[in-house]
Amino acid sequence: MTPPVGYFWNPALAQRKTGLFCPERPERCTVLEPERVLAEAGVPIRAAGFSTRAEDILAPVHDAEYVAMVRDAHRRRRRYLDAGDTEVTPDVFEQALLAASAGCAALDEILAGRMAAAFCAVRPPGHHANRMRALGFCIFNNTAVAAAYARARHGVERVLVVDWDVHPGNGTQEIFFDDPAVFTLSIHQANLFPEAGRAELIGRGAGEGFNRNVPVAPGTPAETYLGRFAEVLLETAAAFRPELLLIAAGFDAHRSDPASALPLEEAHFGQMTHLAIEATRRFTGGRTLSLLEGGYNLGALGLSVAAHVRGLHDALQR
Repeated sequence: MTPPVGYFWNPALAQRKTGLFCPERPERCTVLEPERVLAEAGVPIRAAGFSTRAEDILAPVHDAEYVAMVRDAHRRRRRYLDAGDTEVTPDVFEQALLAASAGCAALDEILAGRMAAAFCAVRPPGHHANRMRALGFCIFNNTAVAAAYARARHGVERVLVVDWDVHPGNGTQEIFFDDPAVFTLSIHQANLFPEAGRAELIGRGAGEGFNRNVPVAPGTPAETYLGRFAEVLLETAAAFRPELLLIAAGFDAHRSDPASALPLEEAHFGQMTHLAIEATRRFTGGRTLSLLEGGYNLGALGLSVAAHVRGLHDALQR
């Protein structure tokens, strides 16, 4: 019998109050309350909670000085952690560490065989944060923390990160740019972060060839987007042979999202989930961890996450 797919959520992540005009708002947590999403998904998924891990989970991917800066930011009366997107709140450190802890809890279940895969409905997102800097609502890089945890705690040797947020996963890319054990593959709308998402950025040193950016022009038809996604994913998986798949699951490429000029709908995220698992499962055994990144239209976010977890379940039941 195939183990269940997990859905990791903690209501405490709604406590970070980022202001009336910030798209990364508490409702992104509440709209993903498990009973609501899993009823929409219509498949048996195991809801699970998680708690804060010790901050040493951050050490492999974030400099100690940066972690200390985030911890002290409110006391030092900083307003933002970056140029103006990532607001400092009284609980900024605790909330970011809690979000980063979810992937570790989920990996303990997946890599022990108690879950086949899992989705972590967390905020703040993480994929723009690099070793020394917050950016674009991201404080600690939740996906990078999970990749490093899988390697250090569970002995996973090759991790594939597939990032389908509408923006490139620049922070994850930068953290692992020299590292051949983590392949970062980002498909995203072209020219949103133009310097970070260029196709010629392929890694450096020992990591050369282990980073791939796939910028897609605004307005690209969904069928063309999905075809390109499938093509590069199959090529990457066959060459890299990952032991674990991590999905940086941004849903802001949805046609209704204010960040997007792409025509994707919630069903397409379900299709992408199937494609990702089918391309990698002969190497991973289906072991897949997905973590929420962007997605700022609340209605589209809830429906897209439901389609995604349904896709995780259905793909792994085959």
